[in-house]
Amino acid sequence: MKKDSVFKLFYTSLYSFKSIAKSRFVGMGKSLQYVSLLTFIYFLPSFYQLLTSKNEITTIVPNLQIDEGSVYVLIPIYMIFMYILNFGIIIIKISLLSYIAVFIAQLLKRKLPYRQAWRLTTFSITLPTLIFGLLTLFKWTFAYQLAVDLLLCFLFIFFSIRTMRKIK
Repeated sequence: MKKDSVFKLFYTSLYSFKSIAKSRFVGMGKSLQYVSLLTFIYFLPSFYQLLTSKNEITTIVPNLQIDEGSVYVLIPIYMIFMYILNFGIIIIKISLLSYIAVFIAQLLKRKLPYRQAWRLTTFSITLPTLIFGLLTLFKWTFAYQLAVDLLLCFLFIFFSIRTMRKIK
């Protein structure tokens, strides 16, 4: 697991609960690289929408007269700010779900310290994050979108923990 690339971990985290369970032994540096990649992939549809719509900047800051040159300065600043904001939100989401993962592991009689739960949760949220990132590309929303996202995350966490060995 330690020699696997971040892209291979991303690919296997989409479908394999066993590889997600094994990913809890990956180092913290690789986990943070993975979160950066996941944030970038999650943010790509929003970035694409901003670049394709020319009036988007005026909807971000209403009643602001912006000339053509200022747009080329504001868009990169806005994109960097939004990436950092999304990165922070995903880190908070992983941290909160990790506490629940530790509780689920106790219920299933598996040994899972918080640091391993954090890494397991990092790889468990891959598919839900990808799905809901793509939904923004198609501008499709529905009621209880956050609840469905969290439910998918819980399912991935649960099934990943279930593939781990029980405590003797």
